[in-house]
Amino acid sequence: PGVRVNAAAVLGMLALLVTLQSLLRPSSGLAMRGGGIDIGRALLDAALSSPLYKAVLVPQAQRTMVETAERNGVPWRDALDWIKARGPWRLSEDDSAVAIPEYYRRPFHAYEQGNLCWDAAWEGEIASRAVGARNFPEFGERGEEAFRGAFDEALASLGAECPAGGSLVDLGCGSGISTRRLAAAHPQAGSVVGVDLSPHFLAVGRRLLELEEEERRRWVQPLEPDGRISLLHADAAATGLAACSVDVVQLSLVMHELPPAAAGDIFAEAHRILRPGGQLWVTEMDFATEGFSKLRSNPLLFSLIRSTEPYLDAYADWQTAEGVPGGGPAAALAEVGFGRIRLAAATGRHFALVCSRPPNGCEPDRAVDDRRAATAKPDTHLKTWEAKAAAGARAPPPTMTGAEGDEGRGEEEEEEDYDEDGIGMMNRPSRKIAQLKAEMAEAEASGDLDRIMTLMGTLLALEGGYEGEGGGRGAAHPEGRCAD
Repeated sequence: PGVRVNAAAVLGMLALLVTLQSLLRPSSGLAMRGGGIDIGRALLDAALSSPLYKAVLVPQAQRTMVETAERNGVPWRDALDWIKARGPWRLSEDDSAVAIPEYYRRPFHAYEQGNLCWDAAWEGEIASRAVGARNFPEFGERGEEAFRGAFDEALASLGAECPAGGSLVDLGCGSGISTRRLAAAHPQAGSVVGVDLSPHFLAVGRRLLELEEEERRRWVQPLEPDGRISLLHADAAATGLAACSVDVVQLSLVMHELPPAAAGDIFAEAHRILRPGGQLWVTEMDFATEGFSKLRSNPLLFSLIRSTEPYLDAYADWQTAEGVPGGGPAAALAEVGFGRIRLAAATGRHFALVCSRPPNGCEPDRAVDDRRAATAKPDTHLKTWEAKAAAGARAPPPTMTGAEGDEGRGEEEEEEDYDEDGIGMMNRPSRKIAQLKAEMAEAEASGDLDRIMTLMGTLLALEGGYEGEGGGRGAAHPEGRCAD
């Protein structure tokens, strides 16, 4: 605790990581002798799990995420203060009765307790808003509507439909952002149940649904009262719901946070609870796209992201399995009995999938209709070092509306020095930063990943020293709360 971190320490850590990255290159002599990639990756993983990494890069990632969110109109710090004040926050005794799989207990999204803590639950919906702004930066703080709307359009193009009076189940719902959106998009549905393993996220979700209208308007996510919505604490692979009782199951941006075997168990549970003819809707990251392929081809940058997403590498391998139509997920869905598997591009880096449980007495149609190439979308995601898309001077950080937010952040905060495109570094000369970012753009255009990483380290060092807590409570890494 109370570790003093300065630019030299940051550069030292980055130098170590870049050195380890060199071991992962195919041209490395060590790699050519065999085993170099495994050794290099192991060394890199060891560095990323070290106390120095937690003391230096995790707090930096947290600050980067918060500042990027606020530059895009998402009032992170005010929203966090606001949701904390909606307590008291306590768990129910019944929550201890739900068995938590071992994979779910790992550190996750830079939280030591993963999703089983209040910090993760309080920041989840704020971070989701920020990730949307990164995926569709031209929409600013409304980027999440565009992001999730792209999935809605892709699902509809694949024949996703909910019958009148139907029942929908949202597996891995978190605090219920996707569940509330599902209910709003399908007013004809009779019930909408969100299922999640984190009692902390569910407690936040239930509290949000209880808010009065005046308070609801102050939150960063849409909130409308809906008596059809309920939130259930359960494992998505063992929901306890009756067999053949559900019309639609949704799995939205969950698979990349699971070991592939756990995803297969969830597919089996979805098949069990669906009625014959019912549909499963999946929306996810697509590592077959150019954006994610380039990201993964840089061992250092991808390892930084993977350090907060422990199953991302396994997911990427599984999702892009060669020789398997639709990749590993499609094969796993067919294995548990789903048929009519259809895929389409949703964004430049994500896909949507719809499949069905066959009617009674019918064999599943195991052909995979993969339309991703025909429906490919442009990649609108911000580059790793970018904070916003639009040029122009940056306004002060946004604040929450209403009594709690009217005072803003207070007079004690320092003014920040921003350069001409609105992406600034605290109290640093803007001319040097502008020059570095121009060089970064050239490196990106040429695909020079080593140069990109060197420039990123220099930009990071320009932030100078700061006081940080040793372990940090980071909610994110430079690409966002999660790589999606």
